[in-house]
Amino acid sequence: MMKKRILIPLLCLFIILVSGCERQQHIQPSGKKVKIGLIGPFSGNDKHIGDDCIKGIQTVLHMYPLLDNGDGIELVIEDDKNDPELSGKALQKLADEDEVAAIIIFSTSASVLNVNARADDYGVPVLALLATHQDIARNTSFVSQLPFDNIFQGMVAALFVMDELLIDRVAVFKDPDSFYSTSLADEFIRKYESLGGMVTDVIPIHPGMEVTETILDVVRVNGAELLYMPIPGSILVEILKTTDNMGWQPEKMGSDGLLTTVHRLHEEELKHLDGLLAIDFYTQQEPQSSFGEQAVKTYKKLFKGWGGTYTAAGAEGMAVLLHAINRCGKPTDRECINAMLRRTEKFEGLMGMLTINSDGKVERPLIVNTIKGGQMQFVVKVY
Repeated sequence: MMKKRILIPLLCLFIILVSGCERQQHIQPSGKKVKIGLIGPFSGNDKHIGDDCIKGIQTVLHMYPLLDNGDGIELVIEDDKNDPELSGKALQKLADEDEVAAIIIFSTSASVLNVNARADDYGVPVLALLATHQDIARNTSFVSQLPFDNIFQGMVAALFVMDELLIDRVAVFKDPDSFYSTSLADEFIRKYESLGGMVTDVIPIHPGMEVTETILDVVRVNGAELLYMPIPGSILVEILKTTDNMGWQPEKMGSDGLLTTVHRLHEEELKHLDGLLAIDFYTQQEPQSSFGEQAVKTYKKLFKGWGGTYTAAGAEGMAVLLHAINRCGKPTDRECINAMLRRTEKFEGLMGMLTINSDGKVERPLIVNTIKGGQMQFVVKVY
């Protein structure tokens, strides 16, 4: 398992961005460092998630190179390849051997659920940046969840389709082997049917499966007006290409992180996403908060290329964690950091205020976007 340390320099002389130093001119460097553990995929099929998240984290650490007491930050990184077993081993190593003050994890739900089962044993606060399964913060006192969960996303998707689009016949595609896909699809179906909508088809999708015109023609004949698809980007793109070839243009909706995944892994297919509705934590058109504006400027000075959902989550998660640490008398006090994470009230995130409650669950806005020209264009924000 890959492990590396990143030291955040203590003197503003060595900080690339003057703006971050100007904010902290009154802080005297202490010469000490606080260790923060990072768990995420830095190799394998999901390597792009780790690469993007850490850019967001580095962006915020250039904005705020020092804690309020003058301590610097040392990042200790563990590559879990988005494998639940490796995630559990990374937790043990960071908590016991590296003695980190807190952990940020940007693996997906299956991996974080394995960490959930062990975090209390080590007494180390864990902040999950991307995992949206509804049980991420359940039955644990030490795992907190930065994104909204699948129950909220699926419910809002159903309400938007029924009440805003006025569509009452939908087909749902889901991957039966994915925590993420099944929980989103199931909640969408539950809420949509409770509103009087009809789910005409539920199509099981497996990675690598070919979705033929024959399959989609059955969906068309059954009268679906919208395709709800909380599925991997590669399969979703193939469905969109197939419907185009059929000359069939129903409304289509995807889920969080979709555009970022297609940008990173299937950039040549971006044109097929035009017109797709996508729910996400962020958008590229709605005005950001003052923190969001500064973070975007800082990112553009540090990095080239497109920064998407995963980069935004990295930036926001690190800012939330620094805010918690700065409210503790001792910046390595795990109990205090965990308590402060779960007392995050009306924190200025990238797109608006967020609160993490005492149960580790977040209250934050959900954004419905439409994708045009490889960009997420704002449609509506839902709290």
